[in-house]
Amino acid sequence: LSLFFSSFGLIVSNYSDTMQQAIFVMWFFVMILMLLSGLFTPTRSMPPVAYLSTYVNPMSYFIDAMRTVFIRGGGLNSIGHQLLALSVIGLTMGVWAVISYKKNK
Repeated sequence: LSLFFSSFGLIVSNYSDTMQQAIFVMWFFVMILMLLSGLFTPTRSMPPVAYLSTYVNPMSYFIDAMRTVFIRGGGLNSIGHQLLALSVIGLTMGVWAVISYKKNK
């Protein structure tokens, strides 16, 4: 999850003109990701369109993995799907961050 957020922060800052603009964009996306992650409400009770968005939300995978480990007592085998999804999303965002980086001349 930290790889995703650091890469996402770099992407947002690469496309932003000012620091304030980057802060507001990051705040907006972090709030949306957090509210749609299943942290506060169960994802199964969401409308179908909102539930489909949890498949691309890295926070939902992270929260599901943390619940599996801390509440259900699961091990590394039981969170393999979440780790794979977080790795794919994080690496994809990392590649995008590197590609979108441009130096100021």
